[in-house]
Amino acid sequence: MSRSIPAPSVRVAEARYRRLSLALALSLAAPLTQAADAADAAGPGVTLDAVQVTGTNLKRSDEAGVNPVLVLDRAQIEKSGKVTVSDLLRSLTVNSGNSFNEQYTGSFANGSAGVSLRGLSQKNTLVLVNGYRVASYGFAQGTQDNFVDLNALPLGAIERVEILKDGASALYGSDAIAGVVNLILRRKIEGVELDASYGAATEGGIDQHSIGLRAGRGDPGKDGYSLRFSLDVFQRGQLNADERDLTKSGDYRDQPGGRLAGWSTQGGAFLSNPRAPVAFACQPGTQSRPYSDFGSPLPGNACAFNTQPFRTLIPDVERYQALVAGDVRLSDNVQGFAEILYSTSHNGAYFSAPMTVGAGLRAYDRSTGRLVDIPAVLPVGHPNNPNAVPTPFEYSFLDLGARYKINKSQFSRALVGLRGNGEVWDWEVAASHSESRQREYVRNFLNRYAFEQVLRDGSYDFLNPSRTPGALDALRLSTRRPGTYRLSTLSGKISGFPFQWRAGDVGVAAGVEFRDEAQDARTSPQVLSGTELRPAINLIDGDRRVAAAFFELSLKPWDAVEVQLAGRGDHYSDFGSAFSPKLGVRWQLNDDFLLRFNASRGFRAPSLPEIAQSTTISYGSVIDPFDPVQPGASRGVTVLRAGNPNLKAERSSNINLGLLWAPDADTSLGIDLYRIRQDDLIAPDNVQFVVSNPAANPGRITRDAQGRLQLVENRYANQGTLTTTGFDIEGRKVWHAGDDTWTLDGTWTRLLSYEQPLVAGQAERDGAGSNLFGALPKWRGITSLAWGRGDWNAQLSWRYIGGYKQEVVDARSNPGLRSKVDDYHQFDLYVGYEGLRDTTLYASVQNLADKAPPFDPAGGALPYDITQYDALGRFVTVGVKYKF
Repeated sequence: MSRSIPAPSVRVAEARYRRLSLALALSLAAPLTQAADAADAAGPGVTLDAVQVTGTNLKRSDEAGVNPVLVLDRAQIEKSGKVTVSDLLRSLTVNSGNSFNEQYTGSFANGSAGVSLRGLSQKNTLVLVNGYRVASYGFAQGTQDNFVDLNALPLGAIERVEILKDGASALYGSDAIAGVVNLILRRKIEGVELDASYGAATEGGIDQHSIGLRAGRGDPGKDGYSLRFSLDVFQRGQLNADERDLTKSGDYRDQPGGRLAGWSTQGGAFLSNPRAPVAFACQPGTQSRPYSDFGSPLPGNACAFNTQPFRTLIPDVERYQALVAGDVRLSDNVQGFAEILYSTSHNGAYFSAPMTVGAGLRAYDRSTGRLVDIPAVLPVGHPNNPNAVPTPFEYSFLDLGARYKINKSQFSRALVGLRGNGEVWDWEVAASHSESRQREYVRNFLNRYAFEQVLRDGSYDFLNPSRTPGALDALRLSTRRPGTYRLSTLSGKISGFPFQWRAGDVGVAAGVEFRDEAQDARTSPQVLSGTELRPAINLIDGDRRVAAAFFELSLKPWDAVEVQLAGRGDHYSDFGSAFSPKLGVRWQLNDDFLLRFNASRGFRAPSLPEIAQSTTISYGSVIDPFDPVQPGASRGVTVLRAGNPNLKAERSSNINLGLLWAPDADTSLGIDLYRIRQDDLIAPDNVQFVVSNPAANPGRITRDAQGRLQLVENRYANQGTLTTTGFDIEGRKVWHAGDDTWTLDGTWTRLLSYEQPLVAGQAERDGAGSNLFGALPKWRGITSLAWGRGDWNAQLSWRYIGGYKQEVVDARSNPGLRSKVDDYHQFDLYVGYEGLRDTTLYASVQNLADKAPPFDPAGGALPYDITQYDALGRFVTVGVKYKF
């Protein structure tokens, strides 16, 4: 269950904002996700402590209804069955799409996980811990997106999660265009708590262990101090593609539009005529198959092999996360606070098949910052060359082994501050330093100079590699790539209700913030020296300083109306300044109905990879209409991209309109409509458009002597717009029947539009309900039925992801293709028992029916979309919690 901050009645404290019942959800023919109240019930005459909620700097006691905030408390987190922050947040309906986790093994940001509210990518969702920023991941996602790695944050230390589902640049500055995720750490731990669990997939192949230890002592109000400690250990095994029936064959021709997508045809062949390759005598691990099996018009057979044994679906991980925090009362009105967060993790994955050489083979030239061609050509006289002329060839070094990637990550944040309160004003000052450090190790790359040597002297037998095993040691190459992001902050704010105006107290808040940010992502010495073949490079060397000032006003012109006015000015040392205003209105129509409206302007500063000194070399595929062998076929391409110091900030305008209904304390329904428009989007040119229009892009496309596509040069620029609209429906219904309590609650999210041009200057296209701009289903939802009686509690959840239109591949390349990817239903179960003294026993089953993800040929070798699904299957977890 997720819970939203209540919209209280003016006259009835119990009339709090609750969620829609399952019955209402079914009547509207769509699934819900869980939602419930963020505040505990308070009967008449009960005074609630003033607390600060995400979306405002003013502390409230009985109301916080201007902003749409979704809250998940600790009990809801436990009943979700999720054991990591990533799994929890990615399951929410507001995480519409375009977010990645560690499944993305070919990523530049391997081993990480992010969240993408409204499908606007991870860089547009601001992640805070206790209301303060933390360092972004040391490597950039997609080579340009800075984001906070959710895997670095401990779920066991979190008291609740607050999600502001609206733009918040007027309060928090850059990156909050889609909203804010604020992780609130536990402030009160009494005694010692131990939590241990074990889980495994029923199909086998992967299991996981987790242990959590929490300890606390003291109370600032009574003892003058408090200390808290939390330690979480998480270990998970590795799941590989050959351990799932869904993926192990790599042959999806039994599916509509399926192909042999998990196979390679580059086991070995002479390429004197690229239109008619002549296959080698196929080496062990490969088999002779007609090119026609792969949808290719090439004649004859290829030495083909299944790449799935060399592919990891979910990496193994070993993770340690610690929190030490404390408060001390310095006087009756002043308190000091400090916290240290630390996380270290290690994960490993097979991310690609053994190295292949052939057309388009390159290495880095440090003197020019560009790639140079490395010919894959057998010279005259080479023992494997049957011709009297140099002979091009292609070959996969299966005996070298699959490429394996290990990522070692360290994250830390130290925060110290003072807070005080008076009769009118509260204040807080804080300083922090946060770092995210990554070290990526890869083995079984190919040494360029050793490769050139074996071509010259014939010391490696490409036709029968078992004859020359001694050459492998020189050919095998291991690399190390470091990346670091550093963030230092100093901030101060003051807030209070200094006077009255018209119908109520006037709330005033103001503050300043200063930040230093730096990112240093390098590549390996082997790449810089030109030793590594087919290098992927993301060099980033940038830093900047940010100064900001902000204010907030809360006014009550009438008894039933509250107005929030906010504004923030930010100055960046690299791109300039931005001002972000906001207007919010809350109108209590009567005891049961509340209307709220928010309008704001926001911005996203260019990320350091986009604006600083950066160089990126990456690999992808495009449809090449000018391919000399098969015009219109999909072809691999190398993309060279650089940063642009002349970028402007992206700007946004956000509108949110909500209507809430709460006829009693056990029933509620709410709907929030949103519209977000982004201008001056920062993006490189569309590579497909560049390749398809060479006359309009002179000098940016490189082809080899035979006309095959090799390289496209690109650069970041402010171009294009994006507009998205949609709505959330949330509700809850509680029934009390004797000793039993039944709760139906949930939320569904409907994506109405997601419009942007494929290429700047062209007409906009709508990606809602398709995979044109990433898989963006129109519907996502969770519906839960919870039961509690005495020491027992249980919850059954139904998760739903709508189908989407197939826009990435078409029937020309994938005969028999269906126009739509199917929708998906998943049931999860949680059962808990608290009848033993100081002990809780629990069990959860994720994916109760063992449902496979829907087939999507756009996933290539993986037949599903990894931003929405995984191949884990049914997963059972049992655990115990004990309080000393």
